[in-house]
Formats: sequence, C-alpha cells, structure tokens
Amino acid sequence: MKRKVTFGLLMVSGAIWAMLSFPAYHYPTPPELRWKANYLERIIRTPPSASADLTKLGELNPEWALFSLSFSVYALTNMAERDSTFRAEAAHYTGLAIQRVLTEEISAFSRTADSHPFRLDTAGSVLYLGHLNLMLGCHRLLHPASRYAGLHDTLSRILHGRFRRAPSHCLASYPGQIWVPDNTVALASLSLHSQLTGSPYGQYCAQWVRYARQHLTNRSSGLLVSRPRTGQHDSEAPRGSMLGWSIYFLYHFDPAYAAEQYHLYQRQFSTNLGLVQLYKEWPGNFATSAGDVDSGPLILGYGIPATAFAFGNAVALRDWRNAQRLRRVISIGSREVNTGDELRYSVRVVDLPVSPLAEALLLHAETMTPWRPFHPSNSFPGTSQR
Repeated sequence: MKRKVTFGLLMVSGAIWAMLSFPAYHYPTPPELRWKANYLERIIRTPPSASADLTKLGELNPEWALFSLSFSVYALTNMAERDSTFRAEAAHYTGLAIQRVLTEEISAFSRTADSHPFRLDTAGSVLYLGHLNLMLGCHRLLHPASRYAGLHDTLSRILHGRFRRAPSHCLASYPGQIWVPDNTVALASLSLHSQLTGSPYGQYCAQWVRYARQHLTNRSSGLLVSRPRTGQHDSEAPRGSMLGWSIYFLYHFDPAYAAEQYHLYQRQFSTNLGLVQLYKEWPGNFATSAGDVDSGPLILGYGIPATAFAFGNAVALRDWRNAQRLRRVISIGSREVNTGDELRYSVRVVDLPVSPLAEALLLHAETMTPWRPFHPSNSFPGTSQR
C-alpha cells in the first residue's frame, strides 16, 4: 500500500513538474502592459525638479538615470512594434525621454574634460552616445518625420567615423576604459539608422562581428570578452551581466550572432533546476558576495542582472521554455505593487531603491521583438494596449 501511495505521489509530482516546465511563456496581457507603461510614462514626463525616483537613481549611479530613460524607450518601442495604435503615444514619450537625456543632469558624466557644458560632446562616452543615438533612432522609427532626424544623422555619421578609426573596433565608455557591451548599443544604433535611411553605416556592424570573432572573443569559451586588451587595461573575461546586455543589442544588428552567443552563455553560465534556471556572473564560481556595480549581490555565484538579462535574451530569441523558467525566478524575487492605474514591482524581503530602472529593464525584457520601419502590415492583430 505504501509503495502505491509513494508511487502515486511521485507520479503527481512528476506531472506538476512537467506542467510547470512546459514552455508556456507569452507576452504580458494588454492591461499589464498598459499599467506598466503608465508608470514609466509618468517617470518620463515628471519634471526633473519633482522626479524623486530618477534623481535618487542618478545620485546612486549617474548611468542608472540614463538607462531608466533609454530602456523605457526601448520597451515602449517594443510595444509599438506589436501594436501600431500605440505608436503615436510611444513616439510622444520617446521624444520627452530624449529631451531629458540631452540635459546636463543626465549627460554630465559622459563628457570629456574640455567639452562645452551645454553642447553635445560627440567625442565623449560611447555609453552615453550609443544610448542617445539608439533613442533617436527609436523616435524616427515611431515617427518618420522626427524633429531629431538631423541630430540622428549627424551623430550616426560621427559614431561611424569614430568606430572606423578605433584600433580595437571599440570606443571608450570613460577615459581609458573600453567595455564591449556599451559598444554593442552604439552599433545597434548604426544598424537602425541604416534601416531607416539607407545609410551605409550598418555595414560596419558586419565588419565588427568578423573582428569580434577573431579579437574580442575568449578562445576557450567562444564568448565575447567584457573588455578588450588596450594600452590602458588588460582584457577581461566574459561575465554574465555583460553577456546578457550585449546579446540584447547584438539581436538588433546580427540576430544569428546573438543566438550563437546566447546558446554558449546558457551552456556555460547557467544551471537548469527544472522549474527555474539561474545564471552565474562568472562560470564555475560559487562564492556568495556583495559583487560589484554590474553584477549586484551574488548568491553562490548566481547574479540578478545575469539571470534577468538572460530572460530578455530568451524572449528575443524565442526560447520559450527558458524564458518561462527565468520569468519564474523574477516572480519569486519580486511582488507586484498596484497604485491606481500603474503597475510596478518591489523586491521581496529587502527594500531596494531600484525603480524605475528595474521597471524599464523588465518591461523591455518581457516584450523583446524585432524593430522594423513602420508599415501598416507590421501591426499584430489582437494586441491593442488600450
């Protein structure tokens, strides 16, 4: 009798495990998207003097305010790509976000020592310029008559010229510091410019990938290094947070290479526990530590950004089984906060002041989709956000 009961329990447990492991991830429902967009749109339209959430993030790390705005734009663009009726609204808030990014409040960290404080420093940080140019491209994608078209053309031309002159095919994020993930954002912006205007700049992206395979790849793993060897610093090995970030943007200019990097990343950095999948910051490292500004806290070597970015990668590359496992991890570590017509998340157990950055990153991740110049046939029936 005991054996039958035990066998029955095992069968039920196995059935539940199989059901929960089924690749059932799908895009958020229209009401969810609407509520999440409402929160980010409020952050974007709130004046800097009254924007406590964004100000706090900027005080913690100047880059985080930029990322909150840029990833909000990428998320809204994803939504508009799936629902053409949302394009005008997405374009409006993208324009407001660009205005914020162009202010001294956001751009100050990216400037070179001799730059003019009230002019765009086109010789400055690729981190800042890459996100700005990609935001400009998103606005032009959403609104072909974009008033930022001239700036988009000029900045794309300058970035292309700088890349062509760069010995390592990469530009600096800070003086003497080159990071591959920041360069993938700028490259995605050049590719988008080419799609929108027919410019030749996107051709450089294919050249960059060929170079990356030879010189920016760890020979043993086949994965992109975090930063190349230069006269100022040694090469840094591949790490989870930076690989996930890079794959986001590789997806927009070389989806095949993005898929290749994603599968290598999954194979070498992740642990499949059936119901969930976790990603390490460094392969083979099981240390628990505070980590750093990129990895966040590490628990037995597993990192929050490494795992969260892998979720967006899985959605982009239609790996629905893994996306579902990773979405469960995020659900376990967060709880929903509904306030009026807004939906955002907070971290369980501890109070981390991560919104709106976390909200923008998550909405971008769970709505990843290709970006294409607008045509009425690009709309997806039945996906209205209203």
